[in-house]
Amino acid sequence: MKKYIKAFCMSFSMFCAIPTPFSHVWEDSVRSLMLVMFPFVGTVIGIIWAAAAFLLDAVNCPQIFGAAVLALLPYLLTGGIHLDGYMDCCDAIFSRRPIEKKHEILKDSHVGSFAVIALAALFLLSFSAFASADGSENMLTLVFICTVSRACSALGVSILRPMGHSEYAGSFQKDVSRNNLIAISITLAAADILSFIFCGSTGLIACAATILGYIAGAAYGFENLDGFSGDVTGFGTTIGELCGIIALTVF
Repeated sequence: MKKYIKAFCMSFSMFCAIPTPFSHVWEDSVRSLMLVMFPFVGTVIGIIWAAAAFLLDAVNCPQIFGAAVLALLPYLLTGGIHLDGYMDCCDAIFSRRPIEKKHEILKDSHVGSFAVIALAALFLLSFSAFASADGSENMLTLVFICTVSRACSALGVSILRPMGHSEYAGSFQKDVSRNNLIAISITLAAADILSFIFCGSTGLIACAATILGYIAGAAYGFENLDGFSGDVTGFGTTIGELCGIIALTVF
């Protein structure tokens, strides 16, 4: 149990910007278990996100302002780590350059015009979705959207071929055991089932949209960048959650 707690602390400190007393915890021997804990980090972020939606509704916050807060909150909670990958991938993919040049763009710290355009589109769609929502009804689904998106991310990192310069290249995937993959898959299935139990068909549809959005985004990034990386999984996670939010407010 101790190693799982340590892995959660490591995953939380890496993929969440909320200050914690265990941000210094690190042990290479449990690094692969971080992926098993990643969906639970998403659960914590989703709980805060959903709680914010209920609080804004309880204090009769103007809907437009509340929509802006909810559209920005997940990126503030994560420190923009997935958003950074989304922007890097947009700059690289939409450049339509040869693969070697795309990889150079991917590693470039400067922000290009494609990233700016894609970021504006992302926030516009997210904001309009929340602005169209009917109060805080079904906002509990945000918990499951975050859990599902990160379970998909963990599976993608575990099984897809990494780029040569990716942090997941080398021996990382060799340390991911079959039991790890089973645990992540069970977490993904459990989140889908619980979304239906607590949020009905709307929750299940939103989770399904998140999964399909992640698969589409990650596959598109993988194909165009010839491999998987942290940026590609951030790209898929961001698109998946956007699809989940849209499904949540539409259905």
